[in-house]
Amino acid sequence: TRADCAVGPLVVMAHAVMRQRHGRAIGGTAAVAAWSVVVSAGITSAAIPEHSISGVSSGADMAVNHFVAFSSVASGAAVVAGAPYGCNIVEGDDDKCGSAPADTDWSKILPRLAERLFERASHNLIDPLRNLFHKRLYLFSGAQDWVVARSVMEAVRWQFRTLVGDDGSYPGGAVAVDYNVNATHGWVVDGATCGPGAPGSPSSWCSPCCCAPSSLLMCEGHDMSGRLLYHLLRGKMGAMRTQADAPLIEVPQAPYVAQGRTLHDSGLWHTAYVYAPWKCRSQEMWCNVHVHYHGCVWGAEYTGTDLLMRLGLVEWAEAADMVFVFPQASSSLDKAGCWDWTGQSGELFDTKYGAQLYAMGALLEDLPRILQMSGRNGSNSSALEALLV
Repeated sequence: TRADCAVGPLVVMAHAVMRQRHGRAIGGTAAVAAWSVVVSAGITSAAIPEHSISGVSSGADMAVNHFVAFSSVASGAAVVAGAPYGCNIVEGDDDKCGSAPADTDWSKILPRLAERLFERASHNLIDPLRNLFHKRLYLFSGAQDWVVARSVMEAVRWQFRTLVGDDGSYPGGAVAVDYNVNATHGWVVDGATCGPGAPGSPSSWCSPCCCAPSSLLMCEGHDMSGRLLYHLLRGKMGAMRTQADAPLIEVPQAPYVAQGRTLHDSGLWHTAYVYAPWKCRSQEMWCNVHVHYHGCVWGAEYTGTDLLMRLGLVEWAEAADMVFVFPQASSSLDKAGCWDWTGQSGELFDTKYGAQLYAMGALLEDLPRILQMSGRNGSNSSALEALLV
């Protein structure tokens, strides 16, 4: 399962955590209380800037939830080894939404997931589903991924193809499918950001493409970040990636949690990170925005910030005039630091009123101010915490 992608001493812990985490939900009084809090807080999608999303593993599930919840302002999503909307909460604890055992019958599962989608929409817990039409979707499934089976990613495709109006072609179609790489479970890079050593060596951040799940998989010649951005941006980006030269902006996540919630009971780390070229940190220019969700044990709590700078995303910031937002989950709810895909933070977890998605929406709403405060003539990142509170 997905938290098994941890390495070293975290492997045993991740196995134990994952066997207990599927199918959990918090309902009853907790759900009613959460609903009351978020409605009174009053966040609306209209105040959030347009943006695209990507995620890997549990982060891919989060990307799916984000895409659905905020579809009025989300222009597209890249799902790397994730599951359909609602899958982990509807299907219980036998890993149908991961390794997909032989008895997994998607012809029966997908209608149940559709019911959940329409139920959420009918109660205005997510944006109207009509907003998904003509939005972009990029799907990646490695040929050697045994953590999230190909059939699970195909289920994502079938769930969304009608909603986004896919015509079955690429690059003209709404859905781009990237299934031909001999990769296992993880985020694929072409090697440019791996480090000096061979993949799998102590001096490389990357593992070989085919074999063991890893945060970074070196698959020669496959710039997955460039491919997904090209599709989501409809080709409107420069041809050359460049070395990132602006500092990361550290953004405290606490100011964005809903009233009555804390970072701890929301499963959020204390800091999110934003990468923005200098030209995007001014009032004169507004850049494209992209949100990336990490996988289990691949967040800053475990890896620091070096990993997110090696995903191959920030090198496209200058060429695509793009700001990258890297929210961070923590181990407070899930010991492997996974994003909430099973309702551990509350029954509304997969809606715009869920603890984690609410905080991400609030952060994005504040992004223009964050960027201006971090410009050359503004405040440095270390001062942001005091200014944002």
